[in-house]
Amino acid sequence: MAPTEFNHAHAIDPSSPLNTSNLKGKSVVITGAASGIGEASMRGFVSAGAFVTFGDLSRSRGTALETELGSSSVKFVPCDTRSWPDQENLFKTAHALRGRIDIVFANAGISGLDPVFAPSDPSAEEPAEPDLSILTTNLVGYMYTAKLALHYFARHPDASADRSLVMTASVAGYADHNGAVQYSAAKFGVRGMMRSLRQVVPALGVRVNLIAPWFVRTRIISGAALEKLQSHQIPFAQVEDVAAAVVRLASDEKANGRALAVVPREIEPHGYVDMEMDDDGKEDVIGRLQAKIKDVSIRVPAKE
Repeated sequence: MAPTEFNHAHAIDPSSPLNTSNLKGKSVVITGAASGIGEASMRGFVSAGAFVTFGDLSRSRGTALETELGSSSVKFVPCDTRSWPDQENLFKTAHALRGRIDIVFANAGISGLDPVFAPSDPSAEEPAEPDLSILTTNLVGYMYTAKLALHYFARHPDASADRSLVMTASVAGYADHNGAVQYSAAKFGVRGMMRSLRQVVPALGVRVNLIAPWFVRTRIISGAALEKLQSHQIPFAQVEDVAAAVVRLASDEKANGRALAVVPREIEPHGYVDMEMDDDGKEDVIGRLQAKIKDVSIRVPAKE
């Protein structure tokens, strides 16, 4: 069973050799895989011999990737992760194709100007209702993915098989991200999801981990935002390093409850590092309270 202790002894060493041989033949589901982090991770899984069923809003890009990588390696399913039926169809398709699901990478996400933070017209009597698409996509969509992952993991024909859920959070789930109210709330939320699941899912043969990328040059960053970051000489993390972190978490059967920050190589030569910011054993107030509640779950249904 994957560890349910979270301390330095279980931290992931990015310099240790990465063995992906156990990914060969695995059935993988990825959301938001037609570009950026999802695409790079999909290519990593395919290179390791896994079969990937992937969802994305972009039909043109998804179809092109399916053609490029081949139907023996990938299957594209149009999917809006805000839609439960869409995600349900993605997972049903993956299960029908391979008879099981071994790995799920919850990755689909959006960013942009935040209507919650945007100033309202002071002459208006009431502010306009804000569009919460960023929060819905980046958090509610992940809830759907996690629910479906756990359901299909439980249907795996081999009860002893390793099953892995990896989620994309962000450094914005650990540090201030000025004005990005919805995005930060969502990424802190994904971090909370991981921490709520990591104690209980190992008993089900499941591991849960997250990646927390720094700024990466992908389509989620607008041209204006990219220009502003560059003008302030903000360094970028590499999309290849994000994919490497995802593949490591999926393949390392001892990894559970870990958060890998994907950062510029000038900060960490390997491109990612175990943050150890969600570890137990801290001697502050929260650490002492965590120790008291660690083995208690008041919201998991009692067994009859």
